[in-house]
Amino acid sequence: MHRAIGRSSRQSAAREVDDELAFHLDMRTRQLIGQGVPPDEARREALRHFGDLERVRTSCVTYDQERLSAMQRANVIDEIRQDLSYAVRTIRRNAGFATVVALTIALGIGANTAIFSLVHAVMLRTLPVPAADSLVALGDPAATGSVFHSSAPQGEMFTYRGYTLLRERSRAFSGMLASGRADRVQVITDQAQGEPDRPRARFVSANYFQVLRVPAMQGRTFDGSEDASVGASPVVTVSHSYWTRKLAADPRAVGREILINGARFTVIGVTPEWFTGEIVGQSIDIWIPVTMQTVVMPKRAWLTESEAYWLILLARRAPGVTLTQADAMVQRDMRGILGEIGSFSAKDLADVTVPVSPGARGFSRVRESYGQALVTLMIGVGLLLLIICANVANLLLARALSRSREMSVRLAIGAGRGRLVRQLLTESLVLGALGAAGGLLLARWGSRLLLALASDGSPAIPLDTRLDLPVIAFTGAVSIVAVVLFGLVPALRTSRVDLATVLRASARSLTGASGGWARQFSTGQLLIAAQVGLSLVLLIGASLLVRSLQHVQNAPTGLDRDHLVIVDVDAQSRGYAGDRLLTFTRDMSQRLARVPGVAAVSWSENGVFSGTESHTTFQVPGFVAKAEDDTSAAYDQVGPAYVRALGARMERGRDISEEDIATRAPVVMINGAMARFFFGASDPIGRSIQLGDSGTVQVVGVVADVRDHQLTSAPERRFYVPAVRNRYGDPTALSFEIRTTGAPGPLVPAIRKAIAEFDPLLLIEDAGTLDFAMRQSVREERLLARLAAGFGLLALLLASVGLYGVMTYSISRRVSEIGLRVALGAQRAMVLRMVLMDAMRLVGMGVLIGVPLGLAAARLLRAQLHGVESADTVSIAVALTVLILSAAIAALLPALRASRVTPLVALQQD
Repeated sequence: MHRAIGRSSRQSAAREVDDELAFHLDMRTRQLIGQGVPPDEARREALRHFGDLERVRTSCVTYDQERLSAMQRANVIDEIRQDLSYAVRTIRRNAGFATVVALTIALGIGANTAIFSLVHAVMLRTLPVPAADSLVALGDPAATGSVFHSSAPQGEMFTYRGYTLLRERSRAFSGMLASGRADRVQVITDQAQGEPDRPRARFVSANYFQVLRVPAMQGRTFDGSEDASVGASPVVTVSHSYWTRKLAADPRAVGREILINGARFTVIGVTPEWFTGEIVGQSIDIWIPVTMQTVVMPKRAWLTESEAYWLILLARRAPGVTLTQADAMVQRDMRGILGEIGSFSAKDLADVTVPVSPGARGFSRVRESYGQALVTLMIGVGLLLLIICANVANLLLARALSRSREMSVRLAIGAGRGRLVRQLLTESLVLGALGAAGGLLLARWGSRLLLALASDGSPAIPLDTRLDLPVIAFTGAVSIVAVVLFGLVPALRTSRVDLATVLRASARSLTGASGGWARQFSTGQLLIAAQVGLSLVLLIGASLLVRSLQHVQNAPTGLDRDHLVIVDVDAQSRGYAGDRLLTFTRDMSQRLARVPGVAAVSWSENGVFSGTESHTTFQVPGFVAKAEDDTSAAYDQVGPAYVRALGARMERGRDISEEDIATRAPVVMINGAMARFFFGASDPIGRSIQLGDSGTVQVVGVVADVRDHQLTSAPERRFYVPAVRNRYGDPTALSFEIRTTGAPGPLVPAIRKAIAEFDPLLLIEDAGTLDFAMRQSVREERLLARLAAGFGLLALLLASVGLYGVMTYSISRRVSEIGLRVALGAQRAMVLRMVLMDAMRLVGMGVLIGVPLGLAAARLLRAQLHGVESADTVSIAVALTVLILSAAIAALLPALRASRVTPLVALQQD
């Protein structure tokens, strides 16, 4: 319409200019003729007097068009100002209604913004470093805290030797840094300090800050020389947060000596406040040169171990090198390096693939753990917003009845329908803006709540969920979409007024008209049906996720889950190693066994549901592998009577004994899955397994399968070796498994006290019941189930309220009809049934919409479902039952009100 008006204006201006020029030419020509000049010569003289006529015409047309455009812009701006002013006045006159609408919109926008802020923080936000797009991640970006030993070549992580050779030889990158975990670091920043601090530390290569281009706020960062020799650079860089918390933001802290695991280091610099490391969801406090690994962790020689894979890499692409080219060059270089530093077969080298991916978003285990869940929740809150928009649209349609006379008067005095639609959309825009403002406030609180729910009792995940420009832009976009969704249909319906009918009738008679206003009810019905359908989609999803969570939590574990306490201690920092560690574990076990209520005690390296795991490769004589991972399995180092302490069951053979540990017996226990895979139906007791170069071990027991690391998957192949003094070295961690005779929770304080009495300086890293550890292992599933159930119930409430409103409105329009029915003999039960059937027809329309959509949406949840099919009939039946019961309750009150209508009441209404 605006383009047509623009063309019409330009054509009109051109005609006016042509007419004006023709008039002046004609007047000049007549004047010359009057002076005795012949007509033809007079015409030529007039044209010569005007000069370049086309140029004059173009200048005049351009001037007129600019003037008209300026007037049009001024008119549009003035109209927008009028619309906004009128919208604000209208909303102020209806403050209660506007508040309800704005809060409803704020709920939907706030939920969407809260989820998006987490999606942005975990999956979209780039590292706050210069030219982040040129960064490339080498290895598994989720392996931020992993360390594993393998005799086979690996690509997901790197040895220190592999990193240094790749950094030297690769031409794909202008710089390459290495990063690896530094576990169980204890720091003393002041000699007068009592308990040591437990900051989050990270081993990094000396070029770490240079590659990331991060300057120092105080002092300096590593300059690259720290990698020159092993153990010769006792310096650290600390984060701004740690400098503020533990060093009192003292500028003189640069140059101060601190103790890290008993070794002296010098603080040389403080990073800017905006930099917390390259790992999303993990704020690093202290960066230590990678060459100081053996100083900080003297019992682990990861720098020189050819089988210790513990580093992940981040590099900057060289100018002109694409990601695809860098990928090809890394694969070629790494296979050559692995062939040089290890005696691997050509097949093993050919099978190695180094993951190469964009590194702008850094590394993150949180991204892998919660990425899919966040996407699912984003879809869920999107559906919730659609339901809210339908609810608000119904509210606006209902309010439109009271504005029929206003619309008719405006039409009568010359306003076009488009002008009315624009005015009504402006009012919706103001309501949307109010909702967006409230949504931003709710989102700030909501994102914190989501982090708390995701942590589920553990320390909150340190994610940056600030409302920055992308989040605000997302909120603005969602608000505009919401305004269109809930504002356009009511605006079109409200502006479609039968002017003659309105001018002849009162507002009361208008509501009963069969013209345009009567059509609003059918629109409301469609909106309610859509709400019911979308609510059913959310209810089906929530029912599936809740049933999946119940299946996981109730799955048999093979453990005495109701009588176990798990205690993790840091024995290494107290110097317990070798024979001292053997003595420590034996004496500590005896002390814990004397605590009243304790039935059995053992220990292991990885613990139960600890989040840590160990894998290795081996050979079984007589077994022919058909796939690469056929000769790999998880393993753990365990103490004596380990199976008894867990409350597990021996299928064959015996448990690990004290003698096995004391004599370093070459024995091993395997689980049922491993026994079936490698030995089939034959008895594995007495059979041999070749563990690398350390010789063979003999199978002495088969443990019934237990779920001791994950509840969401079947037990994997696993074996258990006697802890302490075996080929794998001393355990890098120590976890005591304590079985109780009664409820385990009340014994935790007594167990802590017994450990403190044995060694007051021994750090207890964690102590709690197995039940709590199991809950933590399914945090993602619990978060999804909780939020999906919350969204489903909220959607159900909104749909029920909408249904109640539509039925109430319908009854108010049908009072005369109902009164007539009663006068003709209709019973109360008949009226009640009639109204309920009307409501159920709307619900039926929604069910027809919702069931197919729900089944389609359930297919998207298959990755999050465990033990439950996406088309689970029980879940669908539960969702339908809840929906129908809620709808029936919502419709019952209007139905009861309708059943009480009498002929006298109907006459009074008329």
